[in-house]
Amino acid sequence: MTNLGRVSNTRLPTDWTVVALGDLLAKLMDFRGRTPKKLGMDWGGGAIPALSANNVRMGFVDFKRECYLGSEELYKAWMVQGDVKRHDLVFTMEAPLGNVAVISDDRKYILSQRVVLLRPNSKVQFQYLFQYLRGDAFTALLDSNSTGTTAKGIQQKRLVQLPVVVPPIAEQQKIAAVLTAVDDKLKVIARQIEATQALKQGLMQTLFSRGVGTQDATGRWIPHTEFKESELGEIPEGWSITTLGAICNGALQTGPFGSQLHAAEYQDEGTPVLMPKDLLKCRANLSTAARIAPERAEELAKHKLVAGDLLFSRRGDVARFALIDEQSAGALCGTGCLKAKPSEGHSSAYIAHLLQLDVVRAWLEQNAVGQTMPNMNTAILASLPLVAPANKQEQEEIAGILDSVDAKAGLLFSKRLHYQTLKRGLMQKLLTGEWRVKLDSPTGIA
Repeated sequence: MTNLGRVSNTRLPTDWTVVALGDLLAKLMDFRGRTPKKLGMDWGGGAIPALSANNVRMGFVDFKRECYLGSEELYKAWMVQGDVKRHDLVFTMEAPLGNVAVISDDRKYILSQRVVLLRPNSKVQFQYLFQYLRGDAFTALLDSNSTGTTAKGIQQKRLVQLPVVVPPIAEQQKIAAVLTAVDDKLKVIARQIEATQALKQGLMQTLFSRGVGTQDATGRWIPHTEFKESELGEIPEGWSITTLGAICNGALQTGPFGSQLHAAEYQDEGTPVLMPKDLLKCRANLSTAARIAPERAEELAKHKLVAGDLLFSRRGDVARFALIDEQSAGALCGTGCLKAKPSEGHSSAYIAHLLQLDVVRAWLEQNAVGQTMPNMNTAILASLPLVAPANKQEQEEIAGILDSVDAKAGLLFSKRLHYQTLKRGLMQKLLTGEWRVKLDSPTGIA
């Protein structure tokens, strides 16, 4: 059965049709394979952006990524089929396959590597087609009609034959408006997340160099007034540059080797064994962890984790780590991980925030050993230089400030997930006709 026939046989409203993508296009521009060199020219000499698959993300054009610029002469020689117009769609044909975005301005663009332009005709509203091409049904068709394994791609002749479900224009507009309203909400949340992350970065730079000060008799924090130079930059006079090994009093330990814990012992239930893959966003992800029988875990009790321990990846992404909290306490440090236990005089939460600094991550990556895959050991980890306030109270105050920002970010991530789930559900229902929109109803999303 053809792709068109497969979709035509699904139950659709009687006034909906199934049309090949190519029949919904007024124009398809494809300049893949074209380069400045083939035209006897070079990049530069102007400010016209060359959109490639690197810039076309799912749902938007990302100008923060590298983008070549071309001259007016190059543009005229390259874009011989006409200009890119507002409301055109740009679509990635490979590496990655299937990203789609709307051109939202009237600038000139050069269509570069692995990108084609799709200009909708009068049969389809551009926002509806944009939403449909992002849906699960079309994405699945793309995948089944693609070629390649490492880098999947699709031939133009196959792309234009793929089916699109087409409601009447008025209903297309309403469906697109509903889905766009959710997209707009997601954009607001994305900006809030970006602002929160920028706030944390700024706070980290300040707090790890200026501190919060010392407490007076009333508990009020009095800022530091005296500072000194150190190998990690200017820090308060009473602070010191120490090492993770000193902070842990040498309590660093490698997880069990393969000879001590065999893959055949892993099961679906029991005590979690945390591997590098389970260290996510500085926390342990128990849902992905392998497990072993509780009685076997008791035999490996020296690897048991308690709240406040720090767990590091021993290979691969050696800057990956997790702070063990009450929920993940009781799990085991697994093969491929290293455990560190800060002493009583230090705040584990403070150390966890410190480990997120770019300079600390860079140190870990630069000091790892191994060519094919970076590896970490307890000796290297113990020598990691860290800046430490003289008293634990200041460490805890700094950690508390940063924890509050993390909590705000966590709420935003949860909110984003909610709207992403809502969007996916709406797409599945609205783009198949299972749910019909009321043409006279509002589209706002609360």
